[in-house]
Amino acid sequence: MGRNADIEAQLFQLLRADGATARDAPASAAQRMADALAMQQAGDDADAAGRLFCAALLETLAWLVKEHDVELRRAMAWQRSAEVRRYTQLLDGTPYAAARRAAKKLADVAYPARIEREPDPDRQQRLVALASAVNDARGGAGTWAQVLARAAALHAESAAAFAPHVAVLDEKAALDRDAAVSAWLALRAATRTVSGGAARGRDVEDHVGASLARLCAAMNEAAGDAPEAGYRIARGAHVPAGLRPENGRHVKGEIDFLLMHGSEVVLVGETKAGGATAIAADCVKFRNGVVEMAARAREDMTYAFAAASDKRLPQVLHISGASLRRLGRTHSAWPMAARYFLPEPVAAIPLSPRAIAYITQQPAGIAVAEKLMAGETVPSDALLDVWQDLTGSARLAWIREERMLAAEALHAIHGSSSVARFTDVFARRAAAI
Repeated sequence: MGRNADIEAQLFQLLRADGATARDAPASAAQRMADALAMQQAGDDADAAGRLFCAALLETLAWLVKEHDVELRRAMAWQRSAEVRRYTQLLDGTPYAAARRAAKKLADVAYPARIEREPDPDRQQRLVALASAVNDARGGAGTWAQVLARAAALHAESAAAFAPHVAVLDEKAALDRDAAVSAWLALRAATRTVSGGAARGRDVEDHVGASLARLCAAMNEAAGDAPEAGYRIARGAHVPAGLRPENGRHVKGEIDFLLMHGSEVVLVGETKAGGATAIAADCVKFRNGVVEMAARAREDMTYAFAAASDKRLPQVLHISGASLRRLGRTHSAWPMAARYFLPEPVAAIPLSPRAIAYITQQPAGIAVAEKLMAGETVPSDALLDVWQDLTGSARLAWIREERMLAAEALHAIHGSSSVARFTDVFARRAAAI
C-alpha cells in the first residue's frame, strides 16, 4: 500500500501552522544574550541590543566567579601564562600527535609479553632497558633523548624513525614541569551528574514516542491503512556511515524517531529532556545530519539503519534512498521534515552553553572576571568589546550562524499538546469517512 499524499500534506500543514507556545517565564541571562543578538540581526536598536547583551554577560560572569567555575579559571590561566599557551598549542599541533604515535610504536617494541618471549638474553636485556627508559620518560624521571639512546642500542632503523620526534616530546615533558602549566592541569572540571538524568531522558522519549504512535494510528484510520502496513514510528535509528561525512563532529549520527510508511521515511524527529537549552546545543547537529543524509542518499538504493523498537529490541530498518532525499526539502535554512517533539512547548531558545563558554572566555570577559574576583565593581559597558566582536568578527561568525539556525528550529518544535491536537484532527477525519 502506497503513501497517502493527502494525509501527509495535511500533517505538514498542521506542523507548519502549529503555534503552541510555552508559559512565559523570567528570561535567563543566556536568553537575554540570545535576544540581544536577535535584535541586532533584525536591524533593531543596536545600542539597546548592546546594553541588553552586556548586562546579561556581566550577570553570567558574576555567577561563574561566584561558583568558582573551573573552565573560566582555566581560561584565566591561559591568558596569563605564555607557557600554558605554548603547552596547549603544542598538544593541538600535528608534530606532537605524530610524536605520540612514534613513542607508542617504540614502547610496543618493548612490550612485557614480547620481552618474556625473547629467546636471546642480550637482546632481552636491551628490551628491558628500553622499556625502563620509556617508563621513566613518561613519568618525568627521564628524557626522551635517553629513550633514543636505548632504542639505538636495540635497533638502528627504529631509532632513526624515532629521532625526529625527540625534541617535541622533551619540550612537552619540560612544560609538564612548569609551575603555571602544573597549576593549569590541576584545574580539572568536576564531573557533574544529574541524578536520574538518563532515566529522565528515556522517560521523555517514551512519553513522546507514545504520543507519536497515537498520531500514526489516527493517520492510518484516516487513510484507511492497516496498522501493520501503514504509518508507524521507529525509534533510535543509527545513520549509516555512508550517509555521514567522515568528520561528523557537528552531524548527528542517531535520530530519536522516524515516522515511516513501509520502507519510506516521512519525517525525522528528536526530543530533548533538557528542553530549549539542549536544543540550542543540538540544532546544528540535527539539521546537518538530515541535510547530509538527503544529499548523500541515492534514489535507486536502500539503506540499512540499525534501530530499536518501542520495546528497545534491536532491529534493522531498510529505508529507500528516494525518501531520504526528500528529507532535504527546506523551509528557509531548516528542513521541513526535521522536527523536535517535547513534552512541553518552549517559547524561545537561549544561547547554547558552548557559545556562552566561548564568549565568557574572550579577553575582555576574562579581564572583567578577574576584577569581579578581586571584589571590584565593574560597569557592563566594560564588555562592549565582546559585543562588537560577536556582531562583527569572522572569528565569532559561527555563533551568529548558530543563532539564526536556532530561530528556524524554534518553528520546528512541537509539544505533546500539539501532537494530541494533530491526532484529534485525523481522528475527526476518520470519523467523517
